[in-house]
Amino acid sequence: MVSRLRSKLLVAAILVPLVLVACGGGGASNTQQASTKPIVIGGTLGLTGAFAGPSVEYNAVYNYWLQQVNAKGGLLGRKVEMKIFNDESTPTTAQQLYNQLINGDKVDLLLAPFATPIGGAIVPIVEQHHILLFNGGFVGINIFNNADGWVIGSYTYQEPDYTKGLFQLINTLPSDQRPTKVAIFTAQNPFTLVDRDGLNGQGGALQYAKQAGLKVVVNEQYPSTTTDFTGLVQKAKSAGADLVLELGTPNDSIQVARTVNQLGYKPKIFCTCGSQATTLPAWPQLGAAGEGVVGTTVSWPNQGFPGLSNLQQFFKQRNEQDIPTYGVVAYAILQVLQQAVEGAKTTDQTKLRHYILSGHVFRTAAGDIKYQSNGTPTYSQIVLQYINGQNQVVWPEKVATGKLVVPLS
Repeated sequence: MVSRLRSKLLVAAILVPLVLVACGGGGASNTQQASTKPIVIGGTLGLTGAFAGPSVEYNAVYNYWLQQVNAKGGLLGRKVEMKIFNDESTPTTAQQLYNQLINGDKVDLLLAPFATPIGGAIVPIVEQHHILLFNGGFVGINIFNNADGWVIGSYTYQEPDYTKGLFQLINTLPSDQRPTKVAIFTAQNPFTLVDRDGLNGQGGALQYAKQAGLKVVVNEQYPSTTTDFTGLVQKAKSAGADLVLELGTPNDSIQVARTVNQLGYKPKIFCTCGSQATTLPAWPQLGAAGEGVVGTTVSWPNQGFPGLSNLQQFFKQRNEQDIPTYGVVAYAILQVLQQAVEGAKTTDQTKLRHYILSGHVFRTAAGDIKYQSNGTPTYSQIVLQYINGQNQVVWPEKVATGKLVVPLS
């Protein structure tokens, strides 16, 4: 079945073949063949289905990095090849394809798929085979904690801390600008529920709101298939919530923003704190509905992290005014992969795992990353507000490009 599926999806896959370095003489020895064989990086993306939008950003960055690394001679003196198949945004398809990549294609290194539901489904497979999963595709603190260091991430904040930066910012506001009542809309999704509830009493929007002395007046979950948010938004408006937290996927967040605008609802702060939606190319298309909305990301070009400036130009050439967060974490995880392989001088999975978790610092577009024992970077976060058709950094103060505009207008 896996073989048939692979054949079916191969046409839709991004397969970047590279010519092997030719060996002179009357035939290469086994050692020469091993030294000239390409390093193959495998993975999947939801190139069709619910996650096609963000997956396009990942795919673009993967190809951009691939061109760069091969222009400089590849890894360990070997050309690099990528096999990124279409998982159709479906967990079972991703599972079948990762089994094929590991057992059939025998790839050297693995990249994670996009989105927590897809990533969570394939983690048991990589753990079983003791293969590192270089993960720029999803968050999931429980997944990391249970993966015994076989999942290595590039997101600089996990779900319990998705709203942390926002509440840090709120705590600095003058009393007349501080919200007092909170409405929380949460998608029925593993990562957004932890975004709301935290983990083991730590983090989470409910805990941060309580610590800030704010009253939660609406706390509603909605199915991932929801398309009409009128009832939820009207409930928050009627309750007088002046802080709205939308903890959902990009599509949800965009639709909630439209609904807030359509109903003439003007809370002091409206944050898409479940996904980094305001950095996506679809956000400017919202027009007035996108104005004033707060979002988060992992880094910003003015921080000068390695590769950020070139990455910004790359996305401008794609007619995107900002670097989408997905672009940053996709590039950062490949920077980690490259530095780990070159630092450890091997693609051996156990040696790479030890190298990454043994205190080395990786210089990336997401900042300088030093890994904790569970494979996550230490916390850092940027809070944005979309003002006058562009994102401004409003927190932390040391890298801010503007001040939070309150109330939402």
